[in-house]
Amino acid sequence: MVRTGSRIKHNLISSLIYQIVLISLSFLLPRLYLENFGSEVNGVLSTIKQIFTYLCLLEAGVGLATTQALYKRIGEEDYQSASSVLAATNRYYKKTGIVYFAIVLIIAVVYAYIIPTVINSHILFLIVILNAIPALFSYFVQAKYRILMEVDGRKYVLNHAETFLQLASNAGKILVLLLTDSLILIQLVYCIIALIQLVFLYFYAKRRYKWLDLSSKPDFEAISQKNSVLVHQLSGMVFNNTDVILISVLCDFKATSIYAIYNIFFSQMQNFITGIVSSFNFALGQMFHTDREKFDKTFEAYETVYIMATCIIYTLMAVFLLPLIQIYTSGINDADYNNALLVLLFAIMNLLANGKLPINAILEYAGAFEKTRSHAIWEMIINITISVVAIYFLGICGAILGTIAALLYRSIVTIYYSNKKILERRQFSTYKIWIANGAVFAFVMLIYFVDTFSNMSFLKLLLNGVIHSVWIAGLYLLVNYLLNRSAFKTLFELYRGKKKV
Repeated sequence: MVRTGSRIKHNLISSLIYQIVLISLSFLLPRLYLENFGSEVNGVLSTIKQIFTYLCLLEAGVGLATTQALYKRIGEEDYQSASSVLAATNRYYKKTGIVYFAIVLIIAVVYAYIIPTVINSHILFLIVILNAIPALFSYFVQAKYRILMEVDGRKYVLNHAETFLQLASNAGKILVLLLTDSLILIQLVYCIIALIQLVFLYFYAKRRYKWLDLSSKPDFEAISQKNSVLVHQLSGMVFNNTDVILISVLCDFKATSIYAIYNIFFSQMQNFITGIVSSFNFALGQMFHTDREKFDKTFEAYETVYIMATCIIYTLMAVFLLPLIQIYTSGINDADYNNALLVLLFAIMNLLANGKLPINAILEYAGAFEKTRSHAIWEMIINITISVVAIYFLGICGAILGTIAALLYRSIVTIYYSNKKILERRQFSTYKIWIANGAVFAFVMLIYFVDTFSNMSFLKLLLNGVIHSVWIAGLYLLVNYLLNRSAFKTLFELYRGKKKV
């Protein structure tokens, strides 16, 4: 469909622009925080940020359940039914907003007046409240429209709005840091600009989706799996955020700052990958329900190329990131940011987490949340249990080992269920891709370990990065082409326009 292809193109371009802006700015502010306030303040702020990410769980279940329910309805242009789904979602969001506000007040009191930190208690209380205001507006007014825009393939509008938010808010924060050291003013700048962005998205959606009638009879049955979805989302949040909180409790805020600095590089890359995927995810979701034969062939190509590209990215990060962190943290002496093992573990963890996204998306397309809920529960148990024990013996690295163990379990059960129960094909279709790319990853690590290029100047590191990236990427491309030529043939046909997506 031409309209779908055009939206994919706009989504991809806008996502690339947004991710470039986000990655560029995300490295600047943490460095300024370290210079102006020190590692302990940076650790406190990073911990609070992760707690707010956890609070997103309050809407995560209904958000993903609504997305899955809308794929078929929007794909078939059944707008009356879509309105009923969003009417139910709207009611849930309003109830959730009240709960969210109550939890925020508790968190503000606990971190400001009970847990000892180096930040003034009243200031920390206001920082927490200002963090919460944009999310409250989203719950009561805007969040349901964001879901609709993503399912409808208008992710590019959201990307442009996020790009504006990042540029404007970071410019404001930097200006405040240059003129004053007020943490409250820094957070206030972000709060105001975030509200402006949310108001824009609200009016855009109201104008674009005139057919949407939130007074329609709510279809609560359509989002009945929201509690099962919540379990899956909780598992994802445990993976993404538990490490920081456990380290802050079992170690100290300086250790949290070390983890946070390493995580900046990997989380920005993860955002980049998921941003690209979300650009066309709506098309695959609709295709799953409307043209299963085309979906199966397209997904085979997507899975092969995606895992290959993900392995290339994290192989290069494993080889070249440590010297980059050494450059980034030079002059910061209140904590030791030089840890080769931590880089390798981060690379393996993110490789597993991002590499399973395609096969995990099958569960979302099929709406198989309830049947796989136990998988998510066991993943959380494994993650938290091993992390707590391993942190006691290994510190920061122990937290990541716990997450890796949980990811291995979840990947195995997801590969089984998605292939056997939904796609009705052999598990080996996925495993062969992982085995081949895993072998290349191990081969490169044997040649260049994470500290091979340590203590290099930036220009010399850049030159080595360009040279070695060519042959590493070429090796991955050759292995995957020999492994699955049909996937590359399908990809080439899609590129040439012989197949419409």
